[in-house]
Amino acid sequence: MKKIITAVLFSIAIAFSGTVGFANTVKANDHTYSYSFYNMNTHGNTGKESKSTNRKVYVHPISGPGLKYTVQGSATGSGWSNRSTQKTIYSGSKVRITNSVYQNGEPWVRLYYVRTTAAYTNTNGEWNPDPA
Repeated sequence: MKKIITAVLFSIAIAFSGTVGFANTVKANDHTYSYSFYNMNTHGNTGKESKSTNRKVYVHPISGPGLKYTVQGSATGSGWSNRSTQKTIYSGSKVRITNSVYQNGEPWVRLYYVRTTAAYTNTNGEWNPDPA
């Protein structure tokens, strides 16, 4: 009987610790966001999205000329600060940009881009602030 009670208590302890560990896990964002930039403009940005992990920001330009990308963070959703170095990324590339948005306690993130060439076309792509 003592072995059964010990086994039951041990099982409950394992189940509880597994549940607590799961509750503290931050889930990656599986959604990608689309962006489009008209390359006759000199610069632009994506809309703001929430950031809840220290993961790198995923960027995938699908068509159009390459752009220079910088990850920016904000505590309020305005007043943006650069939180990465500037990276030139060309169409077809899939890049993850190291940034310090989460480390600075900023819940908002966006991509800021600068054109590399003037063109009467758009650069279209997708990005994710917290990829898996």
